[in-house]
Amino acid sequence: MDYKTLAKEARIAVLGMVHKAQLSHIASNFSVIDIATVLYENVNLAKDRVVWSAGWKAATVYYFLNKKSILSDEQLAQFPNAPFYGLAETEVPGVEVNGGSMGHGLSVSVGMALAKKRSKEEGIVYCILSEGEQNEGSVWEAVMMAYHHTLDNLVAIIDVNKIQATGFTKDILNLEPLEDRWRGFGWDVVRIDGHSYVEIESSLKKSSGKPKVIIADTIKGKGVSFMEGLLLYHYKSLDNETYNKALSELQND
Repeated sequence: MDYKTLAKEARIAVLGMVHKAQLSHIASNFSVIDIATVLYENVNLAKDRVVWSAGWKAATVYYFLNKKSILSDEQLAQFPNAPFYGLAETEVPGVEVNGGSMGHGLSVSVGMALAKKRSKEEGIVYCILSEGEQNEGSVWEAVMMAYHHTLDNLVAIIDVNKIQATGFTKDILNLEPLEDRWRGFGWDVVRIDGHSYVEIESSLKKSSGKPKVIIADTIKGKGVSFMEGLLLYHYKSLDNETYNKALSELQND
């Protein structure tokens, strides 16, 4: 599978969507795209579920739902007009949880995985979280509940891009060593390079009989040199000059 080409196409498309809509969060979208590329190439949405707790990465969510034929090209072109907002909302087919408030996605995912297990349904529930969401107490309540119910059909994926809304995570609320925190609650923990397609694919295939978390170290703004590792592009929308400069980098990579 040529994940690199697929991810490049995704970044170019998402860049165009965010620029046309004059929205923010382009750097957050770019940090998770390699993970989303591999995930959506391997899930079976007839039985698996993908919950985006990090719903402000809506352009990426809608792009991959389109690639899985959940959304049509005509629907994707409506972004960000209602109901295809800049925050992923359940009015959109394929969106499992509203994406405005942080810290709710894992709780919903636990409920879905528990329902699947009790009804003996096949499939895995994947929940994509941000690093900043680890500040929320609701996340850790869900973590404990998942372990208590032995939800081995639940996989949390954390996009650890080191930056949250107002600064660097280590300065706001240091979470490291993050793997020790999750392991302490009984989860199977895998820490990977979130831009290594080999590591991403390998981590998705492993099963341990416990709920699993994939802690993916990523780079905010990955793929565009002047965005990488900067807080600025968490909120900044793109003017035409910046858009064209970013597009040129992506096309020539």
